[in-house]
Formats: sequence, structure tokens, C-alpha cells
Amino acid sequence: MAGSSRAATVFRGLFALLIASLVVTVLVSTGLWRPAPFFADLLNRLTRLSVPEPSWTERVDGRPDVVAVIDRTVVVASRGFVEGRRTTDGSRAWRVSAHWAYPAGDVVVAQLRPEDPDADPSPDRGFAVLDPANGRVRWSNDEATAVWIYRDHIVDLRCPDESSCVLRAWDHRGEIQWEVALPAAARAIRGPNPRLATVRDPAGWFATANAGTPGAIPPVMPLIIDERIYAVDTAEHRVVREAVAPDRQTRVTFLGDRMLHVRAERAEAGCRFVVEAYDVDSGETAWIENGFDLDTARGAGCEQREDPLGAASQLVVNGTDARPMLIGANAAERIWIGPPGSRVLATDGSLAVILEPDRQTVHVIDVGRPDGRIVWTRQLGLDPQAAVTGSMVILRDTDRGQVLVLRRGSMAVALELKTKAEIAGFGASGIVLTSGRSIGFHPARLT
Repeated sequence: MAGSSRAATVFRGLFALLIASLVVTVLVSTGLWRPAPFFADLLNRLTRLSVPEPSWTERVDGRPDVVAVIDRTVVVASRGFVEGRRTTDGSRAWRVSAHWAYPAGDVVVAQLRPEDPDADPSPDRGFAVLDPANGRVRWSNDEATAVWIYRDHIVDLRCPDESSCVLRAWDHRGEIQWEVALPAAARAIRGPNPRLATVRDPAGWFATANAGTPGAIPPVMPLIIDERIYAVDTAEHRVVREAVAPDRQTRVTFLGDRMLHVRAERAEAGCRFVVEAYDVDSGETAWIENGFDLDTARGAGCEQREDPLGAASQLVVNGTDARPMLIGANAAERIWIGPPGSRVLATDGSLAVILEPDRQTVHVIDVGRPDGRIVWTRQLGLDPQAAVTGSMVILRDTDRGQVLVLRRGSMAVALELKTKAEIAGFGASGIVLTSGRSIGFHPARLT
């Protein structure tokens, strides 16, 4: 009986499918229904990057690694190439082969790849500076083994022989501004934007999008060389401090003109922290604070595996009373103190985005004022993310699949998008979304 019931069910299913096929055939043959527009619209709705849709969407040859909007050009870098696309319609303006590339304000810094890679005598050396409008090489250098790209400088490392290395700073026109001698062990530092002994941005989710729009050169570049940190003063052009590199007991990091030693040890209730800040130039203690948790420790043994949280000469701290704080690295001044359970999502030293303990209410506050005045607020989905840039504040609501872009000056909403795509890059004229190999540009008046 059971076998007969199953056979009858299968027969009814096949009969229904036959009837549906006949109906579709009749509708198509009589012109009452045209399936092509239907399926085209369905595919468009399934693949579109956002609602409303970007002004244009294009598919590039590889998943974008670095993206930026420079004037009227969207610069897209991926493994093997870098190209420029017009903001007006997404059409390709130029393209060159490259091992890596990073936009930097008014230029693009890239390590170019020849047509025949086997003929390249030094594939891990050198860089070229390109015009973002047309991709042409403005100037190049063939000696650098490591390069740091900033909005106002390009800093490279050159090791001419086995006994010495030199750190050099160039302006974007190709003129050397200063040089600093470093030990020969620095030759182990290689590639674009090698890690420095500095803080970890609380808006870490935005790091990829931020890579295409770098900030200004920091006052101190702390290079990790042979298990030691060499702090290079970029204003006085000299090594001003040498310190032991971070280990699991003491985290050493630099922020502004302060060298921070973060010590953690096991206590009855979790970890006990002590933070001591030294003046980079004199080496004298500037301040000491007990109980400043900078989110460096992981695990029951209080091993410090992470860099401290901070940005723009401010530290993101959890105090002994579980109250989050923004602390000035210079003198440990309390810039902002929040209620237990709240969090600092992002800051650039002037504005900060705060998440209330309910994990939904978001405030943008002016941390330049003593009262931390709220300049914008809204309730979003659970655990939103935020980023602060020079021209905008970006809020990403992953719970509801939404992105808000606020104009920096007025805090007016410039863009409000329904999207699950990633933010690939940005500029003063808009943002770029990406999903897989597809990119889409949303223009926005941000200035």
C-alpha cells in the first residue's frame, strides 16, 4: 500500500509539471508572456548591490583589494592589476599590471609587473608613482624593499649593502625630504605598508576600505627590527628611542609622542593592568594608570596578543569600574566617559561614534567639547559598526542590511542604502560597494 501511495504522489507531481509546461508554452507562443524580461529582472534583483542601486555597476577581473575615489576616478587594485574607472559611467580609463597598488590622495603608488614576469630581475623591489587620472608613471624608484604610503609622503626602506639600511621620505613629486640610517637587520622588513608598533583602530572592520585613503605621516614611525623597536621621529628625522619589542607580558606601542608599556598579570577576578606612558624624546615617565584595559590580553593567562585600541592620539579604555573611556595619550586626560556596557565604535580625535548599552542606540559626539555634545543619534539594528573619515561618518547596520553615510559638517544623511555588500572604498565624491568581483559607485555630495 505504501508503495502504491508513493507512486500516485509521483504521478500527480509529474502531471502538474506537464500541465504547467503546457501553460507556459501556450503563453509564450501566443505572445501573452515574454520570459526574457522576467528572468532578466529577477537576475537583476538577485545581483544588485544595493537599493537604491549604484549609479553604475561593473565587474572587474579580480576581487578588489584596495579601492579609492580620487577626483573623477575610481581606482581599483587587485592581485595582478590596478585600473582607473570614470565616476560618471564606470568605464575603464586606464589599466596597468602590478604586484600591488595603493592610492594616496593625488597619486597611486604601485609595484609594476612587466609583461614577462620571468624577465623581471628584482620582482620584490621598487615602486612607481602613477597619475590617478590616466595611469601614467610620474616617477619611480627601483631600490626600495619596503614602502609605507601616506597622504603627504611616501616612505621607503633601502639597504644598499650588507651592513646598512636607510629610511627615506619622499614627497609625491619625487623629491627626497629626509633620510635616517637604520641597522642592517632592517632588510627583513619588506613589502607595502609593513606593520608598525602602533595602536589598533576600534573601527577595524573598515580597514580594507580605509587602505585606499591613507592618513598623514605619523609624528613617530616605530619600526620593529630584530626584536627591538626603533622609533623614528619624522619631524626631526632621527631615531629618538629604541625599545624592546612587544612580548606576552608587556605590550609596547607608540601613539603620538608617547611610548606606552602595557603590563598585564593574573588577578583573582580576571587580569590586572598597568599602563605607563613615556615621553618618546626624553624617555621620562609622562603618566601611570592602574586598571586601564586596552583590550590587549587574550586567554586565561592574560597573555597580550593584541595591540592597544586607539586612534588619533586617543586610547580606547575600559576602566576598573567597567566604564568605557576615551583617554588622551599625551597626559591621560579623560576626554569621554560612558556608562558600563557602552562602546566606542570609531573616533578620529574630533568625532566619536558611541554605542549605548542597549547595543542599538548610536550617538555621534563632538569629543572636542568638554561635555561631549551629541551631534547625531539614531536607533539601529543590533551591534552596528561605524567609521569616521575626513568627510563623512559611515554607519553599517548588518542586522538590518543597511548603510548610512552622514556628511561630516552637517551630520545630514547623504546616503541611506539597503545592502549586504561590503564598502570597498570612498572619497569626497562618494563610496564604492563590492560583492565578489562586482563594484558599484554611489555618488554623494559630502563637502
